Amino acid sequence: MEIFNKSREDEAKFESFALRVDEIYKELKPFEREIVLSDILTIKKSFQAKIEDFYRKDRKLNIGIIGRVKSGKSTLLNTLLFDGNPVLPVAVTPKTASLTRIEYSKENSLVIEYYTKEEWKHLEDVTKMHTSAQEVAKEIIDMTKSRKLNINEYIGKPDEIRMYESYDKLKEELNDYVGENGKFTPIVKSVTLRVNHDELQEISIVDTPGLYDPVISRSYKTKKFMELCDVVFFLSKTGSFLDANDLELLMSHLPQKGVKKLILLGSRFDDGIRDIIWKEESLSSAVEVLNRKLIAYTDRMLSAYKKNNYFIHEEVLKQIEKPMFISSVCYNMGKKKVEDYNEQERKIYRDLSIKEPVTSEELLKIGNIDGLRDLFEEIVDEKDTLLEEKARNFVPTAMEELRGELVRTKKISERRIVQLNRYDKEQILEQKKAFLTQINGINSDLEEIFGNWCVKIESNKAQGIRELRGYYRDYLQLSEKEGIKTHFETKASSTAKWFLPWTWGNTRREVYSYDERYRYIDASDALENIRNFANDASVCIEETFHKSYDLAYTKRELLNTIINHFDATDENYTPTYYKMLVEKILNQVTLPVVNIDTSSYVSSLTTQFFGEIRDNATRTDLKRVLTNAVSDLFADICHSFEKEIAEYKARVEQIKEEFSGKLLNDINKELNTVLAHFEDKEEEIQRYYQLVDVLSKIEEELDY
Repeated sequence: MEIFNKSREDEAKFESFALRVDEIYKELKPFEREIVLSDILTIKKSFQAKIEDFYRKDRKLNIGIIGRVKSGKSTLLNTLLFDGNPVLPVAVTPKTASLTRIEYSKENSLVIEYYTKEEWKHLEDVTKMHTSAQEVAKEIIDMTKSRKLNINEYIGKPDEIRMYESYDKLKEELNDYVGENGKFTPIVKSVTLRVNHDELQEISIVDTPGLYDPVISRSYKTKKFMELCDVVFFLSKTGSFLDANDLELLMSHLPQKGVKKLILLGSRFDDGIRDIIWKEESLSSAVEVLNRKLIAYTDRMLSAYKKNNYFIHEEVLKQIEKPMFISSVCYNMGKKKVEDYNEQERKIYRDLSIKEPVTSEELLKIGNIDGLRDLFEEIVDEKDTLLEEKARNFVPTAMEELRGELVRTKKISERRIVQLNRYDKEQILEQKKAFLTQINGINSDLEEIFGNWCVKIESNKAQGIRELRGYYRDYLQLSEKEGIKTHFETKASSTAKWFLPWTWGNTRREVYSYDERYRYIDASDALENIRNFANDASVCIEETFHKSYDLAYTKRELLNTIINHFDATDENYTPTYYKMLVEKILNQVTLPVVNIDTSSYVSSLTTQFFGEIRDNATRTDLKRVLTNAVSDLFADICHSFEKEIAEYKARVEQIKEEFSGKLLNDINKELNTVLAHFEDKEEEIQRYYQLVDVLSKIEEELDY
């Protein structure tokens, strides 16, 4: 494609930007004791990596499938590309641990790219540095050791190509290279899955490790890859849709890295439907209500973002203001017979059929994969336009990132000038001592805030258990019903006429009926009691957590604590920073989503009872089995509830420690930096003035 041919004019622009970054670095080099210069070089390296990637010979349209762990990325791709066949690793825990490219080829094959010797040596060197990348590198090295791999056999090895006759053969080995527990996953840089799908020609789809993955190196791989994406399908689970972290990534990070097209997908739509269907009239009304609520929520989040942020990417805003909601699992179910469902699909089927049996047509509609496929095809059709626009914006995008870094550096420098001018070393030391005292006061208030939070949880837990006990009693009962059985009998009656001798002795049969009333209990009511008990218990438990956590109140209390302990007139007081810190910490709070599996309890009934139960002995047996099933279910629910509460309280305690530790660490670090400058205060003040002048001059030149 012509797009990927670099013109002389392009080369001149790219070289000019790289040289300008080098010049800026040289201009700021004398001030490396005062500021961190590595971020400026990182911008240049990132820019050059994107250029190198874009203009390579085999470059295609890069489409990234990105989202949190367990948001359904691999399931979506299996549905879109492999007719629901689980070629890519899928499980209830994070499975995709390496970048997996999916591209076109006439023959099915796997291309495995290992780390080069230089890359591995760099990783080992990074483990000895005190940088944010140290944890990532150490984690990869440790995983390699745990798998007892002889790295010399693989590191620096040329790309390995494996051919396969079928998807089944291919997927058997794929997990070894990209799966969470794959033997070779730590030393594999990326995997390319080549399959015979015509629609993949000239495009490259990438399944990424989840963002915010507990294994740091996976999130790191995803964030690095995002810089090379042209199009991103961003998956956000409908159960926890579009939180502050998702929004920041969509509105700020991705556009800054050069992504030209963003599609926001509300994944696992069936989860949201199953949460509310019990209180709606029908499945269709539940779908409509949930769709409407999520659209309204998206609108509120975007409006709030616009109010609180100065610079807005309007183009991005338009692209994500109308998200698409999908359920890959439901779509796959709609393509199969009910008897072919796996255990997870059977549970979803039962939950969605609470009002009436869900149909294949309804499942396909909830899945909405056909609509997504149409959108996907539209994007592929306009790939040339997207790539041309990206090529034009390489330098402007990188320049915007550079300008942002320079502004941040200038603000830090100006604040330090104020500190050095206003205070002497003893005063800064006094500030440090005072700060430690303030931290103790803050910790005392935090104990109260988070302590009250836990008390509230316990109080609501007690109320929740009382409600569960009420449901337990209700669902032990089975109502007797009245049935009517119609009996039919026949009798013979004479048809002879006295005046017609030849009819004498003739008869005919007459049918008559009568109704008999009887009492019975229905086995299906017992099954419904168990399912309804589980549904009501799920709602009860989730409401307990929701009532225990008032996000707005907690934010306000934490900010008030800081305000009460810091001098708001002090230049060191930065309310925006503290507000961001509070929000970042509280965004880590996730309320449990409760799914109660009733299959084992239901099976104890279905194997013994069916239909109308009329005789007293069998009715007694049914009630006894139901009582045992509901009692066991109640005990298990209470045990799970206690466990969820304990884990939630432990998380609250961890959040308290993180908040205090982060606050102490960040402010101490800044004060220590300022203290170091007091060794030659006047010289440092002059150096910072010079630095601000240099930064201002660079800014003017960039604007020009």
